[in-house]
Amino acid sequence: MATVHSGVLTKGIELRYRNIAEGSEAGEFIKLNDLQEIPDLGGTTDTVEVTTFDDAAHMYIKGLLDYGDSVDFTFLYEATQFAMFGAMNGQYEWQVYLPEDAQGNNGVTCTFLGECAVRINGQGTNEAIQYTLSITPTSQMTFEQAA
Repeated sequence: MATVHSGVLTKGIELRYRNIAEGSEAGEFIKLNDLQEIPDLGGTTDTVEVTTFDDAAHMYIKGLLDYGDSVDFTFLYEATQFAMFGAMNGQYEWQVYLPEDAQGNNGVTCTFLGECAVRINGQGTNEAIQYTLSITPTSQMTFEQAA
């Protein structure tokens, strides 16, 4: 009998944000519209060489987790939301929601703090205009089962 694989479609992925200027629990997360692509979430751990003269091979320990300089999200252009991103200053709390699976298990959220910048993507003839929201993480990313 063939194995049936259960996966999760990208349909339903959300990027949300909230202003933390008034405190970490200020307000609900606001869902952003017209999201088309999300980046890799999480990071890679650097390695630090700790080899001594007594070692027969190179020795390493885990270093710091590296999320990269920014995480980039692609959106279908809409003037109001694009302008809002351009006016954002300071840190915001960001949350990526990954939908529940076919068995009904709750989705997962990835939450982190970060500062953002926005840019219009290069486009060719007869293409939908897109823009990129680049978020520089300023905290650890935490993954949790959605409620």
